[in-house]
Amino acid sequence: MNIPDELQKVRDSDISTYRSRSLMTKYEFDQIISLRTTHLCRGAIPFVNIPENDFKIETNMQLRKIALLELYEGKLPYMIKRVMPYGKTEYWKIKDLDLSSVRNLMRN
Repeated sequence: MNIPDELQKVRDSDISTYRSRSLMTKYEFDQIISLRTTHLCRGAIPFVNIPENDFKIETNMQLRKIALLELYEGKLPYMIKRVMPYGKTEYWKIKDLDLSSVRNLMRN
């Protein structure tokens, strides 16, 4: 499988060389949760174990809870693209970001 050059740099890069902070912003949080909830709504398989006998999905808020659980456990395979003011682009894996700034948004 061919990996584009830009993403190959991301795989080989060291996050200690990044200039932005490793805190997830509330805007990134909203974007990730809404994207994952949409994927789950369209039939994506959850990355976390859900007890099927006790849990029946009837609303989008229940899908959002699954997406929050996936984020909390660090199982989301997404990346955040940050365009810096000086022209450089940084790619952060979600599992490398600190969620302490969005803890109040993660309440069920």
